[in-house]
Amino acid sequence: MTSNSAVMERKLSTHTLSDKWVLWAHLPHVTDWSNKSYIPIQEISSVEEIVSLYNIIPEAMVKNCMLFLMRKDIFPSWEDPKNRKGGCFSFKVNNKKVSDIWKKLSYSLLGETLSNNKILMKNITGITISPKKAFCIIKVWTTDLMFQNPNEITNIEGLSTHGCIFKRHKPEY
Repeated sequence: MTSNSAVMERKLSTHTLSDKWVLWAHLPHVTDWSNKSYIPIQEISSVEEIVSLYNIIPEAMVKNCMLFLMRKDIFPSWEDPKNRKGGCFSFKVNNKKVSDIWKKLSYSLLGETLSNNKILMKNITGITISPKKAFCIIKVWTTDLMFQNPNEITNIEGLSTHGCIFKRHKPEY
């Protein structure tokens, strides 16, 4: 049985995020793109949870699976009501750097520091990674089209805005 002081100490040592997030995966060999093919890996509500999770996720998973880190209650598809009128910043990242950049981008997202623009930060619904042969595409999804300048995204070492494009989501209702 845990004492009250031990429970209190554990709560005090947890750094709660201002929003809850869910890490999703879509496995590379799966050709079904229906909602059931997206696998929720873990709900994240603290700094400690994301650090622990990223310490056990293999680099090969980051390079080879589609991963989605989305605000809780937002499904990782363009058809979700919070995504259908939005778009995404699309960055091309070399496979050698992608794992480190994904981690830094995730930490900035969850810490609500991915943009200095507070309105844009609230409009960001999540980030995704899509593997290609020698590179990955990392996207920052937004709920609307108000912000389309990639320079609004905080500078993440290794993530260049050169060549970044903003794409409008094209939901298939």
